[in-house]
Amino acid sequence: MKLRVIWAILFFLFIIIPSAYPQDSKFIPFGYLEVLGTYSDIKDGSHLWGYNIFGYYSPTLKINDSLYLIPLYTVEYKRLRQFISQEEGTLLYNTYMAHNFNLALRKEFKEGWFLRFAALGTWNYVKETRDESWGEGLYDYRDVGCSLKLRRRKRAAEDLRNYTFGFEYFRRIYPNFQSLISIGMPSAPETNEKDFDGFKLSFSFDKINSRNQRVYLKPYLLFKVYLDKHLIRQDGTLDIYNKREDRLFNLDYGFKTPLNKSFYFGMDNNYTYNYSNLGFYDSKNTLGLGDDAYLKHYYSYHSASASPYIEYIHRLDEGKEARLKLGYSILLRYYPHRKAQNANAVYGDDNEEDLEQMLYTSFSWPLTKSVNLLLRYSYTWARSNQEYEEYYRYNYDTYRISSGLSFEF
Repeated sequence: MKLRVIWAILFFLFIIIPSAYPQDSKFIPFGYLEVLGTYSDIKDGSHLWGYNIFGYYSPTLKINDSLYLIPLYTVEYKRLRQFISQEEGTLLYNTYMAHNFNLALRKEFKEGWFLRFAALGTWNYVKETRDESWGEGLYDYRDVGCSLKLRRRKRAAEDLRNYTFGFEYFRRIYPNFQSLISIGMPSAPETNEKDFDGFKLSFSFDKINSRNQRVYLKPYLLFKVYLDKHLIRQDGTLDIYNKREDRLFNLDYGFKTPLNKSFYFGMDNNYTYNYSNLGFYDSKNTLGLGDDAYLKHYYSYHSASASPYIEYIHRLDEGKEARLKLGYSILLRYYPHRKAQNANAVYGDDNEEDLEQMLYTSFSWPLTKSVNLLLRYSYTWARSNQEYEEYYRYNYDTYRISSGLSFEF
C-alpha cells in the first residue's frame, strides 16, 4: 500500500470521523502508544540497535446507550533482528511494519446480547535489508474483509462470563510473490500462488470470578481457498483441474489465578493443526531426475505450545501499579509428511520436528497515571532435525533487550 493511502486513511479516522459525529452523541477517544529502543543479537551472527513501536487509537462514537461506532487503527513498526516463520520455512528480517484498520458497529439489542459488524483491512510489510524499499518484500501481504460477531455477556453473583460466536471473511493478497521463480520446476509456476480467500468460524469463552481468577477458551476454524495455486503431481507437473485448499484449526486456552495479594500465576497455551492438500516436488536444482523427491501434504503440520508465567504486582498510590513478570514458553511443531534433511539436503527417514523455547522477563513502573517506564529481556533458542539451511533457518539463538515508555490517552 502506498504511503499516501495510509495518510488518507489516517486523515479519515482522526479528522473526518470526529468532525462528522452528531452533536448529541458522545465522543470517547482512547489510545495507547509504546516506544522502545532495542538491542537484538544472534549467536554467531550480528547484532542490531533498533526500535520497537506499537500503538492504537480509536475515536469511538457513542450514538446512544446501546449503539456504538468504533473505528480502530493499530500500527506496529520494528527494527530488530527477528526470525519470522513462513509456511515454507523461517526467515530472518531486520524491519517489520503492519497497519490494521477496523470500522465496527456494535449494537446491544437485548440486555447482555451484542451484535457487532466490522469491515477490516491489514497491510503487512517485511524488509530483509535496509536498502530494500517498503512494498518490495516477497512476503508482504494485505487483507480486506468483514466480520460478524454475536456476544453474550452474562453476569452472576460470583463471576462474569462472555460467550462469542463469529464469522469472518477476508481475501489475502501477496502482491510481490508472483516474482518468485521456482528453480527447477518442470512446469511454470502460477501468477498469484499464495493469494487466498479465508473463511473463519470462531467461538470464545472467557470467565473471571470475584477472586480475580480468569479462564479462557478460544477455538477457530479457518478454511483457505487458494485463487491460483494448482496441485502438484508426483512427477512435478501441475494439476490444472484441482487447486490448493487448506483447513486450519486453532485453539488458544489458558488461565490466570492469584497466589496471594501480589503474586499471580498464569499459563497461555495453543494447539494448531493445519491440513493442506498441496504436495512439494523437490528437483534438488539438478537436471537429472534421479535425485528428485515428492512429498505429499507438505504444508500439513501440528503445533503445540505452553507458556507459564508468574507476575508480581506492587500497588502504589492513586491506583498506579508496578509489574514484574517472568515467563517461559515452549513450542513444538511436527510435520507428519515432511522429511528432515541433513546439511547436504539429503532426505532421511524421520519427519521434521521444530522446537522453539524462550525465557523472558518484563518490568513496568508508573511515572504518572498514563506514562510507564518499560524494560524487557528475552532469550530464544530454536532446534530442529532439519539441518539443511541454505534458504531457511531452523537452528538459532537470539537475544533481545528493550527499554522505553508507554503512554495511555
